Amino acid sequence: MARIAGGLALLFGVWVGAAAIAAEPVPSEIVVPAARVGGRTVPERWTVPETTVSAVRAVATAPIGRRMEAASRDWLGLPYLNEAAGEQDAGDPDPPARYDSFDCLTFVEEVLGLALSGDPLYAPTVRDSLRYRDAAPRPGWRRSYDQRRHFMEATWLPDAVSNRLLADVTDRVGPARRLDHSVTAQMWENWGHTRLFRLPKALYPIGTWSMQYLDLATADAFAANIPPGAVVVTLRQPRAWKPIVITHVSLVVEDAGGKIHMRHATRMGSKKVRDDDLGFYIRHLRTYTNWPSLGISVYMPLEQGPRVSALTEARLPTPFPSAASTAAGAGRSP
Repeated sequence: MARIAGGLALLFGVWVGAAAIAAEPVPSEIVVPAARVGGRTVPERWTVPETTVSAVRAVATAPIGRRMEAASRDWLGLPYLNEAAGEQDAGDPDPPARYDSFDCLTFVEEVLGLALSGDPLYAPTVRDSLRYRDAAPRPGWRRSYDQRRHFMEATWLPDAVSNRLLADVTDRVGPARRLDHSVTAQMWENWGHTRLFRLPKALYPIGTWSMQYLDLATADAFAANIPPGAVVVTLRQPRAWKPIVITHVSLVVEDAGGKIHMRHATRMGSKKVRDDDLGFYIRHLRTYTNWPSLGISVYMPLEQGPRVSALTEARLPTPFPSAASTAAGAGRSP
Protein backbone atom coordinates (compact mmCIF):
# COMPACT_ATOMS: atom_id res chain seq x y z
CA MET A 1 0.00 0.00 0.00
CA ALA A 2 1.00 3.64 0.14
CA ARG A 3 2.10 6.23 2.62
CA ILE A 4 0.38 9.50 1.77
CA ALA A 5 3.12 11.82 2.99
CA GLY A 6 4.62 12.30 6.40
CA GLY A 7 1.60 12.19 8.66
CA LEU A 8 -0.43 9.50 6.93
CA ALA A 9 2.12 6.82 7.56
CA LEU A 10 -0.19 4.73 9.70
CA LEU A 11 -2.62 4.26 6.83
CA PHE A 12 -0.79 4.06 3.50
CA GLY A 13 2.63 4.25 1.95
CA VAL A 14 2.57 7.12 -0.56
CA TRP A 15 4.36 10.33 0.20
CA VAL A 16 5.67 13.20 -1.72
CA GLY A 17 8.26 15.52 -3.22
CA ALA A 18 9.53 18.80 -5.01
CA ALA A 19 10.13 21.27 -7.93
CA ALA A 20 13.30 22.45 -9.75
CA ILE A 21 16.42 20.28 -9.69
CA ALA A 22 19.14 21.48 -7.34
CA ALA A 23 22.60 21.42 -8.89
CA GLU A 24 24.91 21.14 -5.90
CA PRO A 25 27.29 18.13 -5.77
CA VAL A 26 26.31 15.53 -3.20
CA PRO A 27 28.95 14.88 -0.52
CA SER A 28 30.03 11.25 -0.52
CA GLU A 29 30.07 10.89 3.28
CA ILE A 30 27.30 12.54 5.28
CA VAL A 31 26.33 11.02 8.60
CA VAL A 32 22.85 11.77 9.88
CA PRO A 33 21.26 11.24 13.28
CA ALA A 34 19.83 7.87 14.17
CA ALA A 35 16.76 6.81 12.23
CA ARG A 36 13.72 5.14 13.76
CA VAL A 37 12.79 1.52 12.99
CA GLY A 38 9.79 0.70 15.14
CA GLY A 39 11.06 0.90 18.71
CA ARG A 40 14.72 0.66 17.66
CA THR A 41 17.10 3.35 16.56
CA VAL A 42 19.92 2.57 14.19
CA PRO A 43 22.50 4.91 12.68
CA GLU A 44 21.92 5.44 8.97
CA ARG A 45 23.78 7.23 6.21
CA TRP A 46 21.70 8.84 3.48
CA THR A 47 24.42 8.46 0.89
CA VAL A 48 23.67 6.03 -1.92
CA PRO A 49 25.31 2.62 -1.28
CA GLU A 50 28.45 2.01 -3.33
CA THR A 51 27.04 -1.19 -4.85
CA THR A 52 24.02 0.77 -6.09
CA VAL A 53 26.21 3.52 -7.54
CA SER A 54 28.24 0.92 -9.45
CA ALA A 55 25.15 -0.89 -10.71
CA VAL A 56 23.58 2.32 -12.03
CA ARG A 57 26.78 3.54 -13.67
CA ALA A 58 27.11 0.19 -15.45
CA VAL A 59 23.83 0.80 -17.32
CA ALA A 60 24.17 4.58 -17.75
CA THR A 61 23.13 4.54 -21.42
CA ALA A 62 20.50 1.81 -21.11
CA PRO A 63 16.74 2.45 -21.39
CA ILE A 64 15.02 3.86 -18.31
CA GLY A 65 13.42 0.55 -17.31
CA ARG A 66 16.83 -1.14 -17.18
CA ARG A 67 18.35 1.70 -15.18
CA MET A 68 15.48 1.54 -12.69
CA GLU A 69 15.95 -2.22 -12.34
CA ALA A 70 19.68 -1.87 -11.71
CA ALA A 71 19.10 0.92 -9.18
CA SER A 72 16.69 -1.15 -7.11
CA ARG A 73 17.97 -4.71 -7.57
CA ASP A 74 19.87 -4.78 -4.28
CA TRP A 75 16.80 -3.53 -2.42
CA LEU A 76 14.64 -6.55 -3.17
CA GLY A 77 13.60 -8.16 0.10
CA LEU A 78 14.23 -5.07 2.24
CA PRO A 79 11.41 -4.37 4.70
CA TYR A 80 8.51 -2.01 4.14
CA LEU A 81 8.64 0.87 6.62
CA ASN A 82 6.02 3.58 7.00
CA GLU A 83 7.31 7.12 7.48
CA ALA A 84 10.66 6.13 6.03
CA ALA A 85 12.11 9.59 5.38
CA GLY A 86 11.80 13.17 6.55
CA GLU A 87 13.65 16.44 7.06
CA GLN A 88 15.63 15.68 10.24
CA ASP A 89 13.88 18.47 12.09
CA ALA A 90 10.91 19.00 14.38
CA GLY A 91 8.51 18.51 11.48
CA ASP A 92 9.81 15.02 10.76
CA PRO A 93 13.00 13.73 12.44
CA ASP A 94 13.62 10.93 9.93
CA PRO A 95 16.63 11.23 7.59
CA PRO A 96 16.14 12.56 4.04
CA ALA A 97 16.72 9.06 2.66
CA ARG A 98 17.62 5.59 3.82
CA TYR A 99 18.56 2.44 2.00
CA ASP A 100 17.65 -0.31 4.47
CA SER A 101 13.84 0.06 4.23
CA PHE A 102 11.24 1.95 2.21
CA ASP A 103 7.59 2.83 1.92
CA CYS A 104 6.08 2.79 -1.55
CA LEU A 105 6.78 6.38 -2.50
CA THR A 106 10.19 6.79 -0.89
CA PHE A 107 11.14 3.70 -2.92
CA VAL A 108 9.85 5.28 -6.14
CA GLU A 109 11.50 8.64 -5.41
CA GLU A 110 14.89 7.06 -4.77
CA VAL A 111 14.75 4.88 -7.88
CA LEU A 112 13.67 7.80 -10.07
CA GLY A 113 16.44 9.93 -8.61
CA LEU A 114 19.04 7.31 -9.46
CA ALA A 115 17.65 6.55 -12.91
CA LEU A 116 17.15 10.15 -14.05
CA SER A 117 20.25 11.84 -12.66
CA GLY A 118 23.34 12.20 -14.84
CA ASP A 119 25.30 10.35 -12.16
CA PRO A 120 23.88 8.44 -9.16
CA LEU A 121 25.63 10.74 -6.71
CA TYR A 122 23.25 13.47 -7.91
CA ALA A 123 20.17 11.34 -7.21
CA PRO A 124 19.14 13.40 -4.15
CA THR A 125 18.65 16.49 -6.32
CA VAL A 126 16.08 14.68 -8.48
CA ARG A 127 14.41 13.16 -5.47
CA ASP A 128 14.14 16.52 -3.73
CA SER A 129 12.76 18.04 -6.93
CA LEU A 130 9.95 15.49 -6.81
CA ARG A 131 9.36 15.86 -3.09
CA TYR A 132 9.56 19.58 -2.27
CA ARG A 133 7.83 22.57 -3.82
CA ASP A 134 10.75 24.99 -3.53
CA ALA A 135 13.77 22.78 -4.26
CA ALA A 136 16.14 24.99 -6.23
CA PRO A 137 19.87 25.36 -7.02
CA ARG A 138 20.53 28.11 -4.52
CA PRO A 139 22.71 28.38 -1.41
CA GLY A 140 21.02 27.82 1.88
CA TRP A 141 18.09 25.76 0.62
CA ARG A 142 16.80 23.39 3.28
CA ARG A 143 14.22 20.63 3.17
CA SER A 144 11.00 21.71 4.85
CA TYR A 145 8.05 19.67 6.05
CA ASP A 146 5.69 22.48 5.07
CA GLN A 147 7.13 22.52 1.53
CA ARG A 148 6.83 18.77 1.05
CA ARG A 149 4.31 17.60 -1.52
CA HIS A 150 2.24 15.56 0.89
CA PHE A 151 -0.71 14.75 -1.38
CA MET A 152 -0.23 12.74 -4.54
CA GLU A 153 -3.26 13.71 -6.59
CA ALA A 154 -3.22 17.38 -5.55
CA THR A 155 0.49 18.24 -5.69
CA TRP A 156 3.05 15.45 -6.23
CA LEU A 157 1.81 14.13 -9.56
CA PRO A 158 0.60 17.37 -11.20
CA ASP A 159 3.81 19.15 -10.21
CA ALA A 160 5.99 16.29 -11.50
CA VAL A 161 4.18 16.61 -14.83
CA SER A 162 4.35 20.42 -14.99
CA ASN A 163 8.04 20.31 -14.04
CA ARG A 164 8.65 17.79 -16.85
CA LEU A 165 9.87 15.00 -14.64
CA LEU A 166 6.95 12.72 -15.57
CA ALA A 167 4.48 12.51 -18.44
CA ASP A 168 0.95 11.13 -18.10
CA VAL A 169 0.70 8.30 -20.67
CA THR A 170 -2.43 6.62 -19.32
CA ASP A 171 -4.41 7.23 -22.50
CA ARG A 172 -1.55 5.85 -24.60
CA VAL A 173 -1.74 2.55 -22.76
CA GLY A 174 -5.47 2.01 -23.31
CA PRO A 175 -8.89 3.70 -23.39
CA ALA A 176 -8.76 6.07 -20.42
CA ARG A 177 -11.48 7.49 -18.24
CA ARG A 178 -11.36 10.78 -16.33
CA LEU A 179 -11.72 11.29 -12.61
CA ASP A 180 -12.60 14.74 -11.29
CA HIS A 181 -12.08 14.77 -7.54
CA SER A 182 -13.26 17.76 -5.49
CA VAL A 183 -11.92 18.42 -2.02
CA THR A 184 -13.12 21.07 0.43
CA ALA A 185 -11.69 22.42 3.66
CA GLN A 186 -14.55 20.69 5.46
CA MET A 187 -13.44 17.31 4.11
CA TRP A 188 -10.04 17.83 5.68
CA GLU A 189 -11.70 18.88 8.94
CA ASN A 190 -13.88 15.79 8.98
CA TRP A 191 -11.32 13.22 7.89
CA GLY A 192 -9.84 11.48 10.90
CA HIS A 193 -6.41 11.02 9.36
CA THR A 194 -5.83 14.75 8.97
CA ARG A 195 -4.64 14.73 12.57
CA LEU A 196 -1.61 12.67 11.48
CA PHE A 197 -0.21 15.64 9.58
CA ARG A 198 1.52 18.63 11.14
CA LEU A 199 0.47 21.24 8.60
CA PRO A 200 -1.19 24.62 9.05
CA LYS A 201 -4.79 24.57 7.81
CA ALA A 202 -3.89 26.87 4.92
CA LEU A 203 -1.60 24.20 3.43
CA TYR A 204 -4.26 21.53 2.98
CA PRO A 205 -5.08 21.66 -0.75
CA ILE A 206 -8.67 22.35 -1.73
CA GLY A 207 -10.30 22.46 -5.13
CA THR A 208 -10.89 19.99 -7.96
CA TRP A 209 -8.14 18.03 -9.65
CA SER A 210 -8.46 15.65 -12.55
CA MET A 211 -6.73 12.39 -13.44
CA GLN A 212 -6.85 9.97 -16.32
CA TYR A 213 -7.18 6.35 -15.29
CA LEU A 214 -7.80 2.88 -16.66
CA ASP A 215 -10.58 0.99 -14.93
CA LEU A 216 -9.59 -2.46 -13.72
CA ALA A 217 -11.03 -4.37 -16.68
CA THR A 218 -9.25 -2.07 -19.14
CA ALA A 219 -6.01 -2.14 -17.17
CA ASP A 220 -6.07 -5.94 -17.25
CA ALA A 221 -6.77 -6.03 -20.99
CA PHE A 222 -4.05 -3.51 -21.87
CA ALA A 223 -1.39 -4.33 -19.24
CA ALA A 224 1.02 -5.46 -21.96
CA ASN A 225 1.09 -1.87 -23.28
CA ILE A 226 2.63 -0.52 -20.06
CA PRO A 227 6.31 0.02 -20.94
CA PRO A 228 9.36 -0.65 -18.76
CA GLY A 229 10.14 2.48 -16.77
CA ALA A 230 6.50 3.31 -16.09
CA VAL A 231 5.24 4.63 -12.76
CA VAL A 232 1.93 2.95 -11.94
CA VAL A 233 -0.42 4.71 -9.54
CA THR A 234 -3.27 2.89 -7.78
CA LEU A 235 -6.57 4.74 -7.29
CA ARG A 236 -9.49 3.88 -5.02
CA GLN A 237 -13.15 4.71 -5.47
CA PRO A 238 -13.73 8.35 -4.44
CA ARG A 239 -15.55 8.76 -1.13
CA ALA A 240 -17.40 11.91 -0.13
CA TRP A 241 -15.59 12.07 3.20
CA LYS A 242 -12.06 11.20 1.96
CA PRO A 243 -9.81 13.90 0.44
CA ILE A 244 -7.51 11.29 -1.15
CA VAL A 245 -7.93 8.57 -3.77
CA ILE A 246 -4.32 7.38 -4.37
CA THR A 247 -3.03 4.67 -2.06
CA HIS A 248 -0.04 3.09 -3.81
CA VAL A 249 2.65 3.73 -6.39
CA SER A 250 4.95 1.21 -8.07
CA LEU A 251 7.44 0.83 -10.93
CA VAL A 252 7.68 -1.34 -14.03
CA VAL A 253 11.27 -2.46 -14.58
CA GLU A 254 13.10 -4.68 -17.06
CA ASP A 255 15.88 -7.03 -15.96
CA ALA A 256 19.01 -7.96 -17.91
CA GLY A 257 17.22 -10.94 -19.44
CA GLY A 258 14.42 -8.78 -20.81
CA LYS A 259 11.82 -9.91 -18.27
CA ILE A 260 9.34 -7.26 -17.11
CA HIS A 261 8.48 -6.92 -13.42
CA MET A 262 6.32 -4.67 -11.29
CA ARG A 263 8.67 -3.65 -8.46
CA HIS A 264 7.39 -1.93 -5.35
CA ALA A 265 7.67 -1.52 -1.59
CA THR A 266 4.40 -2.99 -0.42
CA ARG A 267 2.43 -4.05 2.62
CA MET A 268 1.12 -7.05 0.70
CA GLY A 269 2.18 -10.38 2.15
CA SER A 270 5.43 -10.13 4.11
CA LYS A 271 5.72 -6.32 3.75
CA LYS A 272 8.87 -5.78 1.75
CA VAL A 273 10.33 -4.62 -1.56
CA ARG A 274 9.29 -7.27 -4.07
CA ASP A 275 8.61 -8.07 -7.70
CA ASP A 276 5.14 -9.03 -8.90
CA ASP A 277 3.56 -9.74 -12.24
CA LEU A 278 1.71 -6.59 -13.26
CA GLY A 279 -1.30 -8.58 -14.45
CA PHE A 280 -1.45 -10.38 -11.10
CA TYR A 281 -1.40 -7.08 -9.25
CA ILE A 282 -4.19 -5.58 -11.35
CA ARG A 283 -6.33 -8.66 -10.76
CA HIS A 284 -5.47 -8.51 -7.06
CA LEU A 285 -6.95 -5.00 -6.92
CA ARG A 286 -10.34 -6.53 -7.68
CA THR A 287 -10.28 -8.24 -4.27
CA TYR A 288 -10.37 -4.98 -2.30
CA THR A 289 -13.75 -4.69 -0.60
CA ASN A 290 -13.55 -2.21 2.30
CA TRP A 291 -12.35 0.51 -0.04
CA PRO A 292 -12.72 -0.78 -3.62
CA SER A 293 -10.15 0.04 -6.27
CA LEU A 294 -11.02 2.39 -9.11
CA GLY A 295 -8.13 1.55 -11.43
CA ILE A 296 -4.61 2.70 -12.28
CA SER A 297 -2.88 5.68 -13.88
CA VAL A 298 0.41 5.38 -15.77
CA TYR A 299 3.24 7.92 -16.00
CA MET A 300 6.61 7.81 -17.77
CA PRO A 301 9.76 9.51 -16.49
CA LEU A 302 11.20 12.12 -18.85
CA GLU A 303 14.91 12.01 -19.52
CA GLN A 304 16.73 14.98 -18.04
CA GLY A 305 19.54 17.26 -19.22
CA PRO A 306 22.73 15.93 -20.86
CA ARG A 307 21.50 12.32 -20.73
CA VAL A 308 19.05 13.01 -23.56
CA SER A 309 21.82 13.43 -26.15
CA ALA A 310 23.70 10.38 -24.83
CA LEU A 311 20.82 7.97 -25.16
CA THR A 312 19.88 6.14 -28.30
CA GLU A 313 16.40 6.49 -29.76
CA ALA A 314 13.19 4.58 -28.95
CA ARG A 315 13.09 4.17 -25.19
CA LEU A 316 9.30 3.86 -25.30
CA PRO A 317 7.18 1.90 -27.72
CA THR A 318 6.90 4.60 -30.41
CA PRO A 319 4.13 5.04 -31.03
CA PHE A 320 2.30 3.17 -28.29
CA PRO A 321 0.06 0.46 -29.77
CA SER A 322 -3.32 1.95 -30.52
CA ALA A 323 -6.09 1.03 -28.14
CA ALA A 324 -8.21 -0.33 -30.99
CA SER A 325 -5.51 -2.54 -32.51
CA THR A 326 -4.45 -3.93 -29.16
CA ALA A 327 -8.02 -4.71 -28.18
CA ALA A 328 -8.56 -6.48 -31.49
CA GLY A 329 -5.36 -8.47 -31.12
CA ALA A 330 -6.28 -9.49 -27.61
CA GLY A 331 -9.77 -10.45 -28.63
CA ARG A 332 -11.21 -8.09 -26.02
CA SER A 333 -13.23 -4.94 -26.28
CA PRO A 334 -12.25 -1.92 -24.15
